[in-house]
Amino acid sequence: MNSCFSQRLRALREAVRWRGAFIAAVLTLREILRPLFYFHVWHIFEIDISQQVSSPYGELDPAVKVYAPDDGLMITQEQIFAMGELGLDEVSLRFTRGDLIAVAVVKEQPVGYMWIALSGGSEIAFDTYWIVRSHEALKYGSFVLPAFRGRGIHSCLNSAVNSYFHKRGILRALGSVGLLNPQSMSLPKHYNRAISMTLFVARIRGIDWTIRKSFRAPLESRFSWRQDRAILHSRR
Repeated sequence: MNSCFSQRLRALREAVRWRGAFIAAVLTLREILRPLFYFHVWHIFEIDISQQVSSPYGELDPAVKVYAPDDGLMITQEQIFAMGELGLDEVSLRFTRGDLIAVAVVKEQPVGYMWIALSGGSEIAFDTYWIVRSHEALKYGSFVLPAFRGRGIHSCLNSAVNSYFHKRGILRALGSVGLLNPQSMSLPKHYNRAISMTLFVARIRGIDWTIRKSFRAPLESRFSWRQDRAILHSRR
């Protein structure tokens, strides 16, 4: 019990530090309501990388490598687990379904990562699945160690992944940024990226009712609420 309370207290302090008091208050309210109602809000981005890949910015220049499921799997799993964000079971599950990961290293220390999905069917939340079409790829699950945040690590990961896409003939990179994580908006703001869609997804527990609402673009243009349908769209 004390350990769980301590973890939540640390998470709250981290939220106040990086997101501000208002966002921290909204996150706290969301956690209080979790047994009855939980929601997410994202900005969705669709970036054309067919012509040029934007250069990274920041004070650090980490080495970034993209790993496929069969590239030193156990070593990569341990690197990700050591950063403390994901458990080994979740890491193994993502590799099993064919996802890739880009890992940033500074002086032999892994400091951040970004996941990659090359086909549709990835769940964003509550049985809501991405539609990823031919010549598209999805970037998701980006994480940077707290001690290295605000130093351009995410920018380097983003640029390296886009370069990887470009070499593979992928023309459009997809991604999402949570509105309750305003720091992550610094990268699209830096590059003046247009928001293609704003997505709201919520679940009312007990009656198991999911609410999905999109703004700026039709929900069905990028998401499906049936995984088999999302995979079907990705193969068209």
